[in-house]
Amino acid sequence: MKKLLVLGLLAAATNAPAANKAVLLEVPVTYHADAGVVAKVKEECKPEEQLATRVGEVMKKLSREGTGTVASAAEAAEAGDAAVLRLQITHVLGVGGGAFSGPKAITVNAELLEGGKVVRQTKINRWSIGGVFGAFKGTCSILDRSAAAIGKDLGRWVRDPSYQIKEEAAPKDAEPEKQAAAQ
Repeated sequence: MKKLLVLGLLAAATNAPAANKAVLLEVPVTYHADAGVVAKVKEECKPEEQLATRVGEVMKKLSREGTGTVASAAEAAEAGDAAVLRLQITHVLGVGGGAFSGPKAITVNAELLEGGKVVRQTKINRWSIGGVFGAFKGTCSILDRSAAAIGKDLGRWVRDPSYQIKEEAAPKDAEPEKQAAAQ
């Protein structure tokens, strides 16, 4: 039984190339060409910077050295033997008005690259209505909560190749947000 457990652990370790090496977030985080984002929210909240900060902090903790990020233009030279996590924002759901205008969400595509080649990819969407004191928070701070949740999920995803990020359903009160965005 112990031999079987040891063999299972060794097999898992060999199937997890990024689990044993540093993973750096490629910055800047970019937008997909068809990304849906309200211009005012993009300008004021800067979701790409929120993601770079939040996910970068997680990658720094996992790597235990450096900044946790690498500039996209210098990826090959600066990354060394580290894996690179590339994020692309595909949608930001949010308008002004904080929690009063409904929940906020960020959707990103994530790619894990090793040696410049994509070894895994996933899509992640996280919603927030602002938490306990959501009624007193603005749109940007609520989106930052979503960015923090994405960082936490991606931290687990890069460490554990078997971890599947589950699609998060929209909160029940997401409908007012859609109506406000349509106006």
